[in-house]
Amino acid sequence: PPRPRPLPPSLMLTCGIKICPEHHQLGKPVITYIKGTYRRSEKTKKAEDYAILKNKERYDWVTSLRDVGKPEIKIDQLIESGASYYSYLKELETRFRVSNARAGWGISLNPFAKKSIYLQFTWTDAFNPALKFTSYDLKHELASILLVLASLNSHKGVRLKRENEDEIKKALHSFQQAAGILDVIETMKLKNIYTPKSGDLHPKLLSMMKETMIAQAQECVFEACLRKKIKPISLAAIALGVADKFRESLKSANGYQSTEWLKKCNYPWAMHLKYKILCWDATAIYYQSRHYLDESEWGTEIACLQKAQRKIKQARNSEATMRRGPWGARLRFPALDALEASAKNLEEVIAKRLKKAIKENDAMYHARIKPEKISALEGKILAKAAAFVEPPVDTKTPFADLIPAKIQEHARQLRQQMKDDTKKRQDDAEVKAEEIRTKLQALNLPGALEAREGKSGIPDPLWTRIAATQTKGGVEHVDKLLKQVLAAQDKSWEIFNATKGSLDQELNDDEKMRTNFGGRWTRAPSKELTLEFSNQLQTVEGYLKRAAKADEKLSTKRRKESKNIETIMHTRAEIEAKMPKVNSQDAEKPETPEAKTLKEDLAKLNKIIEARPKILELAEKKIDELEIELALLEDKRNGIQETVTNTKMWSQMDPYYGKLTKLDELQATLLSQVESKNDAWKASVSKDAQMQARSEYLGSLNSGVEALESLSGNLVQGLRFYGDCMSEYLNPLRQQVRDFVVAREHEKKMYMEQITRALATAGSANGQNIPKQSQQQFYGFGGGTPVQPTQPAPQPPQSGTPAQPTTGLYNNGNPYVNQAAPIHVTAQPFNPNQGTAPMQVEAVPVQASAPPGPSAPGPSATVGAWSCPLCTYQNAPSDRNCAMCNTKRP
Repeated sequence: PPRPRPLPPSLMLTCGIKICPEHHQLGKPVITYIKGTYRRSEKTKKAEDYAILKNKERYDWVTSLRDVGKPEIKIDQLIESGASYYSYLKELETRFRVSNARAGWGISLNPFAKKSIYLQFTWTDAFNPALKFTSYDLKHELASILLVLASLNSHKGVRLKRENEDEIKKALHSFQQAAGILDVIETMKLKNIYTPKSGDLHPKLLSMMKETMIAQAQECVFEACLRKKIKPISLAAIALGVADKFRESLKSANGYQSTEWLKKCNYPWAMHLKYKILCWDATAIYYQSRHYLDESEWGTEIACLQKAQRKIKQARNSEATMRRGPWGARLRFPALDALEASAKNLEEVIAKRLKKAIKENDAMYHARIKPEKISALEGKILAKAAAFVEPPVDTKTPFADLIPAKIQEHARQLRQQMKDDTKKRQDDAEVKAEEIRTKLQALNLPGALEAREGKSGIPDPLWTRIAATQTKGGVEHVDKLLKQVLAAQDKSWEIFNATKGSLDQELNDDEKMRTNFGGRWTRAPSKELTLEFSNQLQTVEGYLKRAAKADEKLSTKRRKESKNIETIMHTRAEIEAKMPKVNSQDAEKPETPEAKTLKEDLAKLNKIIEARPKILELAEKKIDELEIELALLEDKRNGIQETVTNTKMWSQMDPYYGKLTKLDELQATLLSQVESKNDAWKASVSKDAQMQARSEYLGSLNSGVEALESLSGNLVQGLRFYGDCMSEYLNPLRQQVRDFVVAREHEKKMYMEQITRALATAGSANGQNIPKQSQQQFYGFGGGTPVQPTQPAPQPPQSGTPAQPTTGLYNNGNPYVNQAAPIHVTAQPFNPNQGTAPMQVEAVPVQASAPPGPSAPGPSATVGAWSCPLCTYQNAPSDRNCAMCNTKRP
C-alpha cells in the first residue's frame, strides 16, 4: 500500500504568543537618565533622539504581534525587529545603570534618582491572554522577548505547508530554533520569573514547549524521510522518536504547577500530547510491519498491524473527551480537526492493509504470532534544539558616544576587581567568625557564665538568639537549605557531564572519520581545537569536587550537632523544665570582677562578628554608587593617567577596609587573652556539681544556636556559589561547546560532499557507476556550499579560567580563592534570517532489537572487514554495499 502521510501540516502547534496590552514609555526614563548624568551637548541630543526612535520601534513591533496569525504579516521581519529590540535592551543593561525596582512616589524626591533608569513592562500570559503581568525588572523583559522570538519561530514553521523538501527543511530549522531559544530561557538565572498572575515562564512549562518543538522538528525529519528511499524499519525508528519526544513533553505538562496552570489555558495541551503519542506509536508500529513484510515474516506483520490498530483506536476514542472540554464548548480549533482527520486517515490505511494481510495469510502462508512476541523497537531522535546565540550589542549607536567603549570596559574591569576583592574579604570575615565560635565553644562560653546568672531559666540574651533561629525556620529551614544545596550540586554535575559528553562525542566522531578515511580527511583535528575546552572542564571539575567536600563537611556538622539543635527546637518553658537546678546560695553570690571582664570580652567578640558583614555590605553599596565611568572620562579630558584614577577609586574603599583591619587586630588580641581570663574566672568561683551540670546544659544550647547560625549562613553561600558557577561559567561553557559541535557537524557534512564529488569524478573516469543517492543525501537534506581547502576550522575557545564564584565555608580548603581572571565568553553574531545549523539527520538503517551479541569490530579489528575500492571506507563483513558511498562490494 502507499505510504500514508499520518500528520498533515495544519496539525503543528505554536508556542503561545505574548501580547503587550499596555504600552509604557521606554524613551522618557532613558532621556531623564541622560539629562541627569551627562552634560548637555550634541551627542546627548542624538542619544535622546535615538531613545525616542527605539521606543517607537518597540511600539510598532508589539502592535504587530497582535496580528501574527494573519497571512499578510511577515514573520521574518517580526523576528528581526524582536532581535533588534533585544539587542537594544542589552545595550541599556551594559551601558547604563538600570534599576529593577518600581519608580514610586519617593523617586521624584530622591536627588540620586536620575542616576538610574526605571522601566516598566506589561505582557499577557502566553497560555491565557486574559491574564497580564507587569514587571520592573529588565531580566524579566529579556526573558519575555526570548519567549516571543521562540513563538515567532514556531509560527514560521507552522505556516509552511511542507509540500517540498525545501519547505520541510525550513520548518525543521524554525522548530529547532524555537527549541534552542526556550532552552536558553530555561537555563537563565532569573528570580521571581513567574508569579501567580503569569506562569508561562515557569521551568516546567518552558520544558514542555521546548520538547514539543523538538518533537515537531522530528516530525519534519519523518516527512523528509518519506520522500527518500529509506527502509521501513528506519522510518519506524524515526516515528517512534517523535512519540518519545512527545512523552517527554507530556511528562513536563503533568507536573503539579504545569497541570494547575494548563487548566486555565484555552487549548487542551495535555490531551493533545497524549493523542499524538498514540498516533505516532501507531505510525511506528505500522512501518515496523512493513519491515516484516519485506522480510517475508507475514505472521509478525499481522501482529504489528493489530497492535497499531489498537493504538489508533485508543486515540480515536479520546476525541470525544477532547471536544467536551471547557474550550470545546466555546471555541473551535483547526488543529483538533486536522488531528482527527490525520488519525482517521492512518486508521483507514492500517485497517485496509490488515484486512488484505489476513486474507493473504489465510490463503497462502498460515503464519501466526502473538503481538507480545514482537521485537521491541528503539526510537531514533534526529532533531535537536539549535544553538541560539544572543544578538550582539550594536557598538555604533549614539549611546556609544556618551562614554567611549574603552572607558566602559576599563570601568567594568575596575568595578569587577573591587567587587571580587570585597567578596574575598567576605569569605575571610566568615572564616574569622568561625574561628571565634570554635574557640568559645571549646571553652564552653558563654554557657559557663550564663549558668551562674540565676537559679533557673534561660538567660535573656541566649533566649533571644534561640527565638531568632526558631523564627527563621529553625532546623527545617536548615534542612531545606541543605537539600537545595545538594540539588544544586547535582544540577551542576549534570551540566558538566552533558558538556563533557558532547565534547567527548565530537572527539570520538572526528577520530573515527580520520581512521576510516586516512589522508583524505584533512580538516583540523578536534583534539587540537578542543584543548582549551578540556582545560576549562578540568578546572571546573576540580572546583566542583572541592565544593562537594565542603557540602559533605556541612552535612557532617548537621549530623554531629543534631542533638544540640533538637534541644533548642522547643518552647522556652520546655527548655527551662529540662535545665538542672542550682544551689540558691551559689546563684545569689555577686558577680566577680573576673566574670565581668570575661563578659565584656565576649560582648566585644560578638560585636566583631556582627560588624564585619555590615561594613562589607556598605562597601558593596559604595562600589555600586561610584561613578567610575564619569571619573575616567573626566580625568581623560584633563590629561590625568588612568592609574591615578584607579588609585583614587580604590581610596574610596579605605574607610571600610581600615575598619576591617582594626577589627582583625582587636579579635587577635581578645582571642589571645580569652583562655587565660576564663581560667582566672573559674578559679574565682566555687566548684559545684549542680552548677557544672547547668553550665554544660547551657553550653549545649549555645552550641545548637551556633550550629544553626553557621549552617544557615554557609548553606546560603553554597547556594550562591552553585548559582554563580552555573550562570557565569557552566552554562556559557556549555553554549560554547554546543556551538563548536554544531559548527563541526556542518563542516563534516561539507567535507563529505567534497570527498563525494572527488570520488564521483574519479569513479566516472574509471568507468564505475556512482549511485544516485549521493553522500549529501546520505548525511542530510538540502544542498550546501562545498568546503574549500583553505576554509578555517571552527575556532577554539578563548583561553582563561573560570570566574571566582561567591563562596563562604566553601573557601576552607576549596579552590575559589586567589584564582585567575574570569573567562570572557565571546558570543557570535546572530542573524534571525540566516536560519540554524543544518539538521542532524542520518539515514542509517535501524534494526529491531535482538538478543545481545558481540560488538562490531573497531578500526583495529580488521578480520572479515572489507575496504571500499572507491572511498576506502572500512565496512563490516556483512555489508553488501559500502555504508558511505553505496558502491557494491567487490
